[in-house]
Order: sequence, then structure tokens, then C-alpha cells
Amino acid sequence: MAVATTLRQEVTELLQELIRVDTTNPPGNETPAAELLRSYLEDSGVSCELFAKIPERANLVARIPGRSDGPTLLFLSHTDVVLANAAEWSADPFGGELRDGEIWGRGALDMKGQVAAEAVAIASLAREGFEPAGDLVFCATADERWARASAPSGSARRIPTRCAATT
Repeated sequence: MAVATTLRQEVTELLQELIRVDTTNPPGNETPAAELLRSYLEDSGVSCELFAKIPERANLVARIPGRSDGPTLLFLSHTDVVLANAAEWSADPFGGELRDGEIWGRGALDMKGQVAAEAVAIASLAREGFEPAGDLVFCATADERWARASAPSGSARRIPTRCAATT
């Protein structure tokens, strides 16, 4: 990713990259998106783990550890998108084109835009040396129904604990 000068530009560039990764569900294939996020976040010093029941459907868990036992804050989103018929689009649904200040592509609103915003938020906090009282966790799941569809066996209990959420 190019060096962004503002957080808005950083979110825009990350969102464009995420849209260019076809994560249409079915079949999913969200692992490349999780790997993109992991690389981006680790470059900012955020510790990340990938979990997958099916290798092509990885879930990302990233964390800025808290300095004490304060409350945990979870940013939760998903990286899969619904089918896109290119004939019904005025732009490539997986192009991530920037037009008149708007990003066009499947998932820009549901929900890769939120994924990008949450990833940039946690990355920028890590770069600034932010130390929360409790853990700050970002989970980018492979599927909206991830605990059943794409979480590894036994992790339906383990990942939510790491994310401080329940399924």
C-alpha cells in the first residue's frame, strides 16, 4: 500500500485493496483478505492470529494488549460479500474504483468499508503507542455466521474468548 498522508486516505487505500480481493460467499475464499489485513496490521506493530476450519476461509484476530484488567473493546466485522453480477454494475464490482470521492465495489458498504475503518483505527493507535486499560481487539471474520461456517473445530468457544465476545 502506498504511504497515506491522512487516516481517510489510509482507509480509502485499504478499502480499495480489500474490494479487489474477491471474497464472494459462496464459496468465501476470505483467507487472502485476512492475510492482507494481517500484513497491514503487523506493519503497524499489531499482533495478529489467523484461525480457519477451512484453509480458504480464515478469520483474523488482532489485538493491542491492555495494561491492566480493564474492559475489552471489540471491533467486529466480516470479510465475505454476496454475489455480484458484473452486468448489473456500472463499474467492476471488484475494481475498488474511486469515483467522485466514492469507492465503488462489492463490499464497500457491507462491510469491507467498516473492516478498513476498524483496521486503520487499531493500526493508527498502535503506531501512536496507545496502551488501553483493557485489550483492544479487532476480529475480521470470514463469514457473518462464522462460528458455524468457518471457525476451526473447538474454536467456536476459543476465538470468541480471544475476541471477548460470545456466539
